[in-house]
Amino acid sequence: MTSGSVARCTTASPASSTSIEATGRLRYVRRVPTVRQDLADTHAQVWDQLADPGAWWTGPQRVELARTVLFALDDDDVLPPWVSVTGSDRPVDAVAAPPVAHDLAYRMTRHAGTLTPAIAAAAIDELDPLPYVELCGLVSSIAAIAHFDRSAGLERRRLPEPREGEPSGEQPAELEDAEWNWVPVAAPADRMPAVVQAYTGVPPADRTTWQLAAVQYIPNGEMGDPAWRRRSDGLSRPEMELVASRVAQLRECFY
Repeated sequence: MTSGSVARCTTASPASSTSIEATGRLRYVRRVPTVRQDLADTHAQVWDQLADPGAWWTGPQRVELARTVLFALDDDDVLPPWVSVTGSDRPVDAVAAPPVAHDLAYRMTRHAGTLTPAIAAAAIDELDPLPYVELCGLVSSIAAIAHFDRSAGLERRRLPEPREGEPSGEQPAELEDAEWNWVPVAAPADRMPAVVQAYTGVPPADRTTWQLAAVQYIPNGEMGDPAWRRRSDGLSRPEMELVASRVAQLRECFY
């Protein structure tokens, strides 16, 4: 599975409000950023949907796995990639979801660059291919929003209370093995770039990825326009790609 499917973020708008706090004799200014309304609304919607049953995971399982992703993001003493978080002394409860899913969620969050076809295959043997794909989509969505909030100086969101219900089992009419991905994708395979077809085997995860990409990066319909920009005073397309490429390099992104 390519990790390039993780949505790429642009920056928040310049600060529009200021608060002054005092600590003893020290006074400092804390700037509160203004986030575009479409970006804020999409993040809120995607975050709330974590509580819903997915295609292959229940609401309680999805929220439990989301908690592990947030723990991994905050972990100051990061476990090495070969250590299982559920086999460690870390406070991760694998009650609703199996331990292998939590171990993967932690590893994908902090060590995505260490994933290999063999590791993916071993996980898929335990979880099955499509639950694995949904888990990848869940991790990438949570990480994108949580990283944005942290970078913008916003408070960490609370996870929603899980909602009951059975997974939908939604999948494409036809699945095919792909040469460019480690997981099955919607047919026809390998007609699109690997990063584009990565989540197509699980339509809800695919829709969420493009929903985030539309506000954090570029709407799908504008991908072919090298001169596209969201607004006149925003980043140009080349500037956006420069930032994205640099971040991908630093994150050791497969894509």
